[in-house]
Amino acid sequence: MSLLQIKDLEVRFAASGSGLFGMKKQWVRAVNGVSLNLAAGETLGLVGESGSGKSTLGRAILHLNPISAGQVLFDGIDMAHGSAIDIARLRHETAMIFQDPYAALNPRHTLGETLAEVLRVQRKVAPQQIPARVNELLDLVGLRPELASRKPGSLSGGQCQRVGIARALAVEPRLIIADECVAALDVSIQGQIINLLLELQQRMNLAILFIAHDLAIVRRLCDRVAVMYLGKIVEEGPVEAVFTAPRHPYTAALIEAIPEIDPHRPLPTEPLPGEPPSPLNVPTGWAFHPRCRHARTMCSVVLPPTHFLHEHRYSCVLEEPLTFLPS
Repeated sequence: MSLLQIKDLEVRFAASGSGLFGMKKQWVRAVNGVSLNLAAGETLGLVGESGSGKSTLGRAILHLNPISAGQVLFDGIDMAHGSAIDIARLRHETAMIFQDPYAALNPRHTLGETLAEVLRVQRKVAPQQIPARVNELLDLVGLRPELASRKPGSLSGGQCQRVGIARALAVEPRLIIADECVAALDVSIQGQIINLLLELQQRMNLAILFIAHDLAIVRRLCDRVAVMYLGKIVEEGPVEAVFTAPRHPYTAALIEAIPEIDPHRPLPTEPLPGEPPSPLNVPTGWAFHPRCRHARTMCSVVLPPTHFLHEHRYSCVLEEPLTFLPS
């Protein structure tokens, strides 16, 4: 059984200003019928353009955003309708790593105080063992124990993100949601953090939901990848299957746009046009059709069928893999 099962999940928000002065309330469907599974020890990449609903989905899994419909099963228990005890257990066994390493840490607290606070609240170790456990956590993420007396402002972005990872590990989680956790870092530091996550995942059998917009990193780190567009999963499957034979035009366009150092590789001949539409004015039928070079008349009328190919699924009228990408 999967550690995490998401079934037909929906998250809606009232649009800013709607419902005032007699106006009809408008709703934004940030997550619109998403279903995903994540096993223990597995890393699932979640990709898509800004505004696709990736971060909202991640926060909803941890009960940080309200869930409008659907299920979030953690170890078989539906947290979408869970009791206070169920939610407390979820918070004891899951953690989140945030995008901005500086904003995620209290600038007035030392690193030791930040980690010690988590250990006290979660009651993971006896009070007298907290200093030793703080040193263990810092060592686990490649930081010297003497840095425990330092504050975030005196550290680099990479060091602060390591502290963020240490704080997540302090709860001894079974699931970590990493929300764009390397996006704000230099490329060389990104590599260090990715290597650290790989090592920790293998050592601790962690399940990781890795939210990102950088597909090259996702291909290196993740076992599977799910592609999100306007609140829906359009394609999902093993990383190599999706990257070498994308079935959805949106996935193919994202992969084609991955930057390459090779000067002999030509730029995309037909880059993905336009921007995602407003979630308050979603096109009829399949929302991607105004931007799709393969769109058919039916795409503007009805939602596409979902195809299943072993562990690879996608929602599109096309039935053959897209072959215009370079190998």
